[in-house]
Amino acid sequence: MRPVFAALLLATAACEVPVAAGLDEGDANRIVVALDHAEIEAGKEVDPYAEGKFRVLVARDDVSRALVAMRDEELPRPRPRGVLDAIDKSALVPSPQAEHAQMVAGLAGDLERTLEGVDGVLSARVHLNLPAAEPLRDGPAARATASVLLEHRGSTPPLTPEAVQRLVAGGVGGLTAGDVSVIAVSRAAPALPHERQLARVGPIAVARGSSRTLQVALAGLIALVAALCVTILALYARLARARAEATEKP
Repeated sequence: MRPVFAALLLATAACEVPVAAGLDEGDANRIVVALDHAEIEAGKEVDPYAEGKFRVLVARDDVSRALVAMRDEELPRPRPRGVLDAIDKSALVPSPQAEHAQMVAGLAGDLERTLEGVDGVLSARVHLNLPAAEPLRDGPAARATASVLLEHRGSTPPLTPEAVQRLVAGGVGGLTAGDVSVIAVSRAAPALPHERQLARVGPIAVARGSSRTLQVALAGLIALVAALCVTILALYARLARARAEATEKP
């Protein structure tokens, strides 16, 4: 039995194909949740070709639907560049302007990554206006400002604008919470296909595409029960008649 069981496992595994690979665990979890929302069964496993990474698998017949669902949700999302990623390692002596621009881009990437890690946030864009320090300039330094665009699921943002302001200001030196502008955009849940919308058949709620099949099955079941009842009544009548005839015999 073991060889047969192993063969069944291999056959089942062969029916699943990866739709995304080389993912961080958080990105893999987002894809699995999005596919589950689209009523597509998906699994997560360690990527055998990338150390410390994961991949998402679906049934071979669900690949096209999974790719469409991932495209609609803009998954997997590009990974924002952090401070370490933004540093130009190829330049032997980078200019102060280049260093400042790289640092600003890295700070924005780190903040975007933090915001996108909050459950319910679909994407985050952080734009920082941090004037470079000019030691030889007289007068007060130019004011630092920032703007944040959050895209989230549902009508209520997972973070209040004040919380986003505090988070961004706390991560950037010289930036105050009052100088951070926050715009939150809600994205509606993708509509289910017509055949997957729910319909009621008596007290039972099923996918609209399956309602006709259920109606036919229920009608067949009712007909079968009625036939059984008629058969039982007929047998009971014959039994009663046989008993009556046996009683009348001397």
